[in-house]
Amino acid sequence: MDLRQLRYFVRIVDLGSLSKAAADLYVAQPALSRQVAALEAELKTPLLVRSVRGVAPTDAGAALYRQAQGMLRQLSRIPEEVRSAGGLPAGTVSVGLPYSVSNILAPALVAEVRARLPAVRLVITESVSGVLDEQLTGGRLDIGMLYETERRAGGIDERPLLVEDLFLVTAGKDKGRGEIPLAEATRHPFILPGRSNATRRILEKAVAKAGGAFEVVAEVDSASTIKAMVAAGIGATVMSRSALHPENSEFVVRRIVRPALSRALSICSSRGTPTRATTAVAELLEETALALVRRGAWKGATIP
Repeated sequence: MDLRQLRYFVRIVDLGSLSKAAADLYVAQPALSRQVAALEAELKTPLLVRSVRGVAPTDAGAALYRQAQGMLRQLSRIPEEVRSAGGLPAGTVSVGLPYSVSNILAPALVAEVRARLPAVRLVITESVSGVLDEQLTGGRLDIGMLYETERRAGGIDERPLLVEDLFLVTAGKDKGRGEIPLAEATRHPFILPGRSNATRRILEKAVAKAGGAFEVVAEVDSASTIKAMVAAGIGATVMSRSALHPENSEFVVRRIVRPALSRALSICSSRGTPTRATTAVAELLEETALALVRRGAWKGATIP
């Protein structure tokens, strides 16, 4: 296989159509089909599933797509890396942050990068931790701040950074701040993210271990929508304090205890040869996060 074939294949998967990819690449569709067939013959496995709606990658095709995408991304950075050698790190660095973490960390990180890495262009992607994990594995992100998981994809380096306590969040005035046992917290009807969410998994595991249960009245993946629903009195939720940043008096926030619930947060990156800009941003990301914890701005977080 060669780089041209990989570039063609990535574009076909991106657009989900051979005809659209042919037009985008200015290549005749029969020629594009031959390149895909050559890849399939060399790898001895089907890479695409064709249907009336277009094409989609097989499991093998998805694996090739992830590897090819990361490789092409690295190649595209070579000219910029060479030109900046000997000077300040330069180039584009993409960072993935969970929605909750982004509230408090993104503004501080952007300010630090602008002040100390002026030749670096920072691109921040916000999403749930599971999606960020997939994007990091697929080469669409350089760095990710990801929550703990039972299984991390291969090819990812993970460095534990901090631990966040989890809190019960309900509507009301400041009348119940402090702590609340898990058994009492689960008497509330909950508004929670889907089951792939790290906080949801931690809560379910702790409740199951205690032999209890809880009611979920709505599954919502948007943190802002969850907070709006809690403020309206529809139900309670479980969140880190960073997800509530900046906090206001419309919520009652109580740390869950007996047992205490927490989630670990790590800096993750793809294995390989990072650019100088990626390395510099990763170091600055860690420094910025830990500084926020040490000065008390990142509430509910501790450094192990």
